Amino acid sequence: MLGRALSIAILTVLGLPVAVQANPGDPLVQTVTSDVRECRSGWNADMPLIAWGADGVVAWANGASLSPNGGLLGDAGLSLALQVEDNFEAQLEAYLACETPYLRGTLGMLAAAAPVTEDDPRTEQIVIYKHSFSAGDGIVGGEGVRQIGDLAGQRIAIQANGPHVDFVGRILADGGLSFEDVEIVWTADLTGDGDTPSAALADGRADAAAVILPDARFLTSDGTVGTGAEGSVRGASILISTQEAASVIGDYIAVRADYFDANRDQIAEMVNILFRAEEEMRGFMANEGDPRRAQMAALMAQEFLGGLPDEEGVFLWQDAITDGWSGNAQHFADPNEARRFDVLLEEVNIALRGAGRINAPARLATAGWDYTALTDGLSNLDARQIAAFDPEAAAAAVRTLRRTGQLDANTRIDFEVFFAPDSTEFPVALYEADFQEILRLASTYSGAIITVEGHSDPLYFLQREQDGADNTELRAIRTSAQNLSLDRAIAVVDALNSYAGDTDLRMNRDQFTVDGVGITSPRHDPPQTEAQWRENMRVVFRVLTVQAEATTFAPLQ
Repeated sequence: MLGRALSIAILTVLGLPVAVQANPGDPLVQTVTSDVRECRSGWNADMPLIAWGADGVVAWANGASLSPNGGLLGDAGLSLALQVEDNFEAQLEAYLACETPYLRGTLGMLAAAAPVTEDDPRTEQIVIYKHSFSAGDGIVGGEGVRQIGDLAGQRIAIQANGPHVDFVGRILADGGLSFEDVEIVWTADLTGDGDTPSAALADGRADAAAVILPDARFLTSDGTVGTGAEGSVRGASILISTQEAASVIGDYIAVRADYFDANRDQIAEMVNILFRAEEEMRGFMANEGDPRRAQMAALMAQEFLGGLPDEEGVFLWQDAITDGWSGNAQHFADPNEARRFDVLLEEVNIALRGAGRINAPARLATAGWDYTALTDGLSNLDARQIAAFDPEAAAAAVRTLRRTGQLDANTRIDFEVFFAPDSTEFPVALYEADFQEILRLASTYSGAIITVEGHSDPLYFLQREQDGADNTELRAIRTSAQNLSLDRAIAVVDALNSYAGDTDLRMNRDQFTVDGVGITSPRHDPPQTEAQWRENMRVVFRVLTVQAEATTFAPLQ
């Protein structure tokens, strides 16, 4: 794995354009000032891609080629001339000139461009397609930065106008922080040997960095703790990644409003073709023996990654959790989808404003597709699930972490629910706000194990111990408290599951593993007040890192 990270960190620069900015901290509205030009009539075949696995879907639909080469798009008379363009400023300039009517970026990148695009009704963005969620990005903390709370007062390196601003904002918020609590070190480039977040961490300009996972592994000696050798940063470790926060960074295609209005039917047909291509590609990329997998792996390694070994094309695909038809239908059209478009856009706006990238919320329009009319040629319309978990492996991983004293170190976010003495009931009237927050965390960190940890208060045990009770009685009290705490953990998950069902919200029950710890870890030992006594009676939800046990998690392909 270290060899893979090293090869990407050094060689991707050979095939990828890099952003050039006089001041990376300047927002796009200050650096992109070109005039808007009219789009020519008819079909514009030019479309930008970025070096991302999900973009392979467009190439596959185009006849497994960046140039027009038949395929599903060619058969429909909608062939595309594709070009990898990772410089978002260059993309935006071409969009304004209608050299291409498309923008390709994360939702954070599209929203950061809104002050430029939404100033003219012709270039207002219409978001037409969601490619994927990312499982290939992370935040690396330097020595001493092990928890999200440790970022307070620290310097975080982030590529300006890149994919990580809203990712960092989401992580900070869920750790009880904001951009006001940190100092941002803006860099021009994302990866390679230029002005990157990795370089800022390595040369001491930053205490943490938002990076792609290959760079994260490189900085941390293959995902452990950096030794300082072979380019790693001594003491650096991966704080959190989108393998856990698997529903945070979304990738999209947007189109100019004037071009959309003039070509709506053709664009709808193209989107249907992309759904079909995603379904095909998701199937054959999961089959090592399929020659189409080898063909597309080679294309992505060559065209997206500048000529790296073919296996890197497979890794690039696996870092993307593609949406296809069902993911798009849920994301854009299902009001009960926890990570729907308007929810993510609100999160992005909060992050970008907090980071000083925009002054007012971006109001991006979507195509408003009737997804039932975009199912031609599809064979699987089942709802897409971001991740699959093995409950037994997850429970074993949690037991191992607790036994070895590593549970706190692998906890990234925790949330507590309190209950009344001797109670195992969680009525919705009292706990609805808690349930909503837990389901939000579960959907946001859809690749993470969530432990549900029941706790009991030790006061009665301590009183009986002080009274001189014998060991038999004390063991019985401990056992009773252990059982009660487990019952409470089970009860709160059952109540949460019922609430999700009653409100038509999605919940992956296998993501949650219950644990009763009895009186072994009270918040107050001993409690001195009634308030402390009640605070000991709680259930703790912990969002754990995937790295705790690799076999517990698998992104669905």
